[in-house]
Amino acid sequence: MAFLPQFADPQQGPLPQQILVLGGIFIAATIMVFGSIALLAGMLGNWLKRSTVVQRILNRLTAMVFVGLAIRLAVSER
Repeated sequence: MAFLPQFADPQQGPLPQQILVLGGIFIAATIMVFGSIALLAGMLGNWLKRSTVVQRILNRLTAMVFVGLAIRLAVSER
């Protein structure tokens, strides 16, 4: 709500109605964007689960990250 008042114009009508309309537009846009992201992430997740090649690559990548972190921890000074 902190950014909505800067878009409200008292000359265009009652401020509470303007803020409600702008808030509704913001909520609708947020639902559409985050809903789309969630659907795409779900489809991508299902694809990644089905692919054994991708799982093998991700497992090896994760192992390399953990080895790198272990090496960094081992050589770091307190």
